Amino acid sequence: MDKLEIGKQLWDFNDVKALIDEFLKLYAQRPIEDTRGGMNSAHMFWTWYTLKKLNPKNIIESGIFKGNGTWLMEQACPNANIFSIDINLAQRIYISEKVTYFSKDFNMIDWSRLDTKNTLCFFDDHQNAYMRLQQMKWMGFDKAMFEDNYPISQGDCYSCKKVLSECGLVINGKTEIEANSSHSKYFCSNIKTYTTFPPLFKNEKTRWGDDWDMESYPTPRSVFDEKDAEKYKLLKDEAYGYTWICYVELL
Repeated sequence: MDKLEIGKQLWDFNDVKALIDEFLKLYAQRPIEDTRGGMNSAHMFWTWYTLKKLNPKNIIESGIFKGNGTWLMEQACPNANIFSIDINLAQRIYISEKVTYFSKDFNMIDWSRLDTKNTLCFFDDHQNAYMRLQQMKWMGFDKAMFEDNYPISQGDCYSCKKVLSECGLVINGKTEIEANSSHSKYFCSNIKTYTTFPPLFKNEKTRWGDDWDMESYPTPRSVFDEKDAEKYKLLKDEAYGYTWICYVELL
């Protein structure tokens, strides 16, 4: 069964509309205008919003691509220590002297010197979210965002949404992880809070071109509706970038 929320929610989102204009002014200054292949406003807003709220001492970013996300994290938390990871650092366009970069997997780095309870792990690496949370728990981390929180029938990784839907993972017709309920059970028993951030705008079609209906794609109510589309045309145009980005906090 798909779940959009678990546990006590940290935010009620009543302040989102008041913050949109501030975000858009910042977003207009991003170092890489072309967001294809990376995050656009649909997820960059929620990343900025969460970081502003939590203000963590440390941020671990797994999956850099060109570097827009790294830049955004610096703007949201200018005093944070940022550690950015990508197996192919050659893709970076924005590179910061203030950031520590790694070209090996999150799980292969010694984080023991960090204040793990004052760290946000941001995963935009298309990896197994269930395993990432297990790794985090062993290392002492408890806060994470998953950018690629793909629904049952879509995507290339085992997302939190798939875990909770008990659907396993099928890629190109090949079963990579069998459908099961045990992962959902263990996930829920180790979670303090799980939040699916709402889309800023909800289109009629998903990014994959099929109908964005609640039966196939359970989704929180969007922040804005069609009456706001003209005022926030950019957000409306980039709504296709939404993939159920979520926040998870472990017990």
